[in-house]
Amino acid sequence: MKRDYGIYHIGLKALLKKEDTFLVLNSSYDNYIDLPGGRIDNVEYNKPFEEILDREIKEELGDIKYKLGRQIFYYRRHYRNPDINIFLVVYATDFLSGEIKLSKEHNKYRWLNPVEFVSEENNFFTQEEYLTFKKYFESLKN
Repeated sequence: MKRDYGIYHIGLKALLKKEDTFLVLNSSYDNYIDLPGGRIDNVEYNKPFEEILDREIKEELGDIKYKLGRQIFYYRRHYRNPDINIFLVVYATDFLSGEIKLSKEHNKYRWLNPVEFVSEENNFFTQEEYLTFKKYFESLKN
């Protein structure tokens, strides 16, 4: 196979924190751990990342209040059918208030402490995703 550039969609995710816990969603499609957020739409090329992520959060969680922080880590996903690569950037986000109302994209949510969050690798879409979350939560202990 001839080597060529990889083509990626870009996605933005929010790691919502409430006290000492973090919001975890389960994807309706494959039941893996997920975070609120998603890909940049084709009409959003000139919009600030914060506005795009705000749209995604409202679509997936309803009208909650939060404070968006800085970018904290990133990871990749590859879907075989259709053949799509996604580069995901995760923002630290503080949950302030509101009632979470899930969209059809997710079937469950939980607030977990970091140890519970990364307790089982098979709950994540890929090993890279699991190790990225694990490394981030371990960095919070220091």
